[in-house]
Amino acid sequence: MTRTTLTGWNRPLTTLMTLTLLSPVLTAAAADPPPAPSAIIFDDGRGTIEVIERLRFEDRQDNFDFNSAAAAPTDGSWFVQRFRLGTTWKPDAALAFQVQLQDAREWNSDRPKVPFILGAEGNDALDLRLAAVTWGDLKKSAVVFTLGRQILAFGEERLVGSSEWNNFARTFDAGRLTWSVVPGKTAATAFLGSVVNVEGTTTGTGWKFDHSSTNDLFGGVYVTQKLAAADLLECYVLWRDKKDNNPIYSAPTAPIPAASRTIAAYDIGQDIVTLGARYVQAPKEGSFNTEVEAALQIGHVNRQTTAATGTYAGSNPTLDQQAWALHTLVGYTPTVAAGRLRFDLEYNLASGDTNRNDGKNGSFMNLFPSNHKFYGFMDVFAWKNLREAVATARFVPLPKTSVRLDYHWFSLYSSQDAWFRANAVATVRPLNATAQDAPPRAGEEIDLTVAWTPRPWISLDTGWARFFAGPYLRATGAGSDANFVYAQTTVRF
Repeated sequence: MTRTTLTGWNRPLTTLMTLTLLSPVLTAAAADPPPAPSAIIFDDGRGTIEVIERLRFEDRQDNFDFNSAAAAPTDGSWFVQRFRLGTTWKPDAALAFQVQLQDAREWNSDRPKVPFILGAEGNDALDLRLAAVTWGDLKKSAVVFTLGRQILAFGEERLVGSSEWNNFARTFDAGRLTWSVVPGKTAATAFLGSVVNVEGTTTGTGWKFDHSSTNDLFGGVYVTQKLAAADLLECYVLWRDKKDNNPIYSAPTAPIPAASRTIAAYDIGQDIVTLGARYVQAPKEGSFNTEVEAALQIGHVNRQTTAATGTYAGSNPTLDQQAWALHTLVGYTPTVAAGRLRFDLEYNLASGDTNRNDGKNGSFMNLFPSNHKFYGFMDVFAWKNLREAVATARFVPLPKTSVRLDYHWFSLYSSQDAWFRANAVATVRPLNATAQDAPPRAGEEIDLTVAWTPRPWISLDTGWARFFAGPYLRATGAGSDANFVYAQTTVRF
């Protein structure tokens, strides 16, 4: 396949692709404002049908190998596309049914069309994304129960979220009960279920129906307490019992080099409990506000190296989990600032394994996060073996338009552990003697994003990111800077 690549904003292909994605928005802006789209309604308004189409153009250079001298399948330009068709039916106020189908594809890339191999989004033909029934209405009753394939998302989604940036996103087969302990003030949610995995194929028989597994159970209790002045306190206990390292994705097709056809498991076996709390002080004009989240983990995990013995493995395939993570933020909203200006400073920490041979694992397991919005838009970091400082500025220069600028400073918590990518299992560089002697500073990243919603039924976001390689990369191999450009359109009917 002939592949066209970009290195900046000024290439003709970038302009062409961006205009293609922008064309419905520009047309809508140039014409008289259309009326708001009518929802597809049935059963006298008790049911609705929703159609969502999302198309994203991406250009990535050296995001995966940080090596500008090599032409890798992970470098280049491509599209990821996602179509959803769903319905919600409420025969009465205390009963609701929801079903949604999803078809996700990756177009024109040299990456394997298999999920998660070499960072690929992959293809997943039409599958069942949501199928749930809900009993109860928190406006009228103290208890609401949802059973079936559903979204689980708590707090800021650093540990449990829907991961909407990913083309597949994430759902669970679960039961969830929410109890309004003190209406409008205190709520407790208990849940138990299993994550739905996108299934690949190694046999040539095609894609299989996505499903969850009782070999991977996830449950917990999440309590939310509203405090004075709209402040918020959340406490949680989360438990995950995963019996094995499945699923393992592979790409058997001939054009893919043999070394890249099979990767390590997308996740690893674990039996861990995560205890945590989150405090959010509501922003106010002319004043500072704070945000803190801390989590502690205990239990057991499978060793993340393939070898059972050796300097970087140890002799025990199962390790005691002793890990922690911390998120802190201080924000400021200027008084009567033009464009609703907002500034944030963050410092994020997540423990790493400082001793590979003590029978313990110090690497924090970040469970099921919506990772993309926290640790750089290139998705080369997880909340694991991480030190990160972030400075963010947001403003609204025009109605329905928002701009965000982020600066990230990255370092490993410990060079004795690996640099983990967004899924918290795949690594940027192999863990060996060279890596363990390398300086821990990984690099810096600048992200600029612009979002525009000219009409309720259409939105556009576009962004640019550059990663400046640090001494860890140069000490362990190629150390080229990386670039990422994207433009995305989402249409809802």
